[in-house]
Amino acid sequence: MARTAVRPIRNKREYEAALDEIKRYFENEPAPGTPEADRCDLLALVIEDYEKKNWPVDAPDPVEAIRYRMETGGFSQADLGRLLGSRQRASDILGRRRPLTLEMAWKLHRQWNIPAEVLIKPQMPASPRGRRIPSSAIHGIRYNALRKKLFVTFVSGREYVYEQVPKWVFEEFDAAASKGSYFNRKIPDNYNFYEVLAA
Repeated sequence: MARTAVRPIRNKREYEAALDEIKRYFENEPAPGTPEADRCDLLALVIEDYEKKNWPVDAPDPVEAIRYRMETGGFSQADLGRLLGSRQRASDILGRRRPLTLEMAWKLHRQWNIPAEVLIKPQMPASPRGRRIPSSAIHGIRYNALRKKLFVTFVSGREYVYEQVPKWVFEEFDAAASKGSYFNRKIPDNYNFYEVLAA
C-alpha cells in the first residue's frame, strides 16, 4: 500500500505520527539516495518546522552545538579529545567545567564545520544538581522529542534544559499530580542540565 506524501505538520497528532515514523529510520538507517532516505529527510524537515513554530528556541550555545555535531557526524568524546588535545579537556568542555578557547573554537570550526558565530557565543554554565522545589515553583514544562530535551520554566522566570530525557519521563512528569514532587524525585539528579540565560 502506498504511503501518504510527507506534508507540513498541522497539529500534535500529526507531529506524534511523524516522530513515530522517523524513529524507525533512526533504528534502521536507509541508504543515502534511496526513496527511504529522501522520506526520512523530509520528515526531519517538517518536524523541525513544527517544533520551531510551536517551541521556538534560541540558537544553541557552544556545548549544544558540539554535542549536536557529534551526534550527526558520528563523532565520539575520544574524537573530540583528539581534536582538542586531550580526553580530559573534551570531558571538561562537554561537562561545562571550562569554556572553549579561541584556538579550540577555530579547530572545531575548521575541522568539524561548526559555525564560528555559535562557538564564540557565551557558554551556558552548568547548574547545581539536587535542588529541591515545591510544585508551586514550576511555571511550565515542554519537551523536544527529537532531541530528548526537557524544558522546565520556574515562576521566577528561570528556565532549565535537561538533556537526554526519555519521552516517557516527560509524559509522567506532565501527568503528575504534584509536579514539584515528581521533579525532585526523578529529574535533577538523573540528567545533565543547564540554565537558559536571557540574551
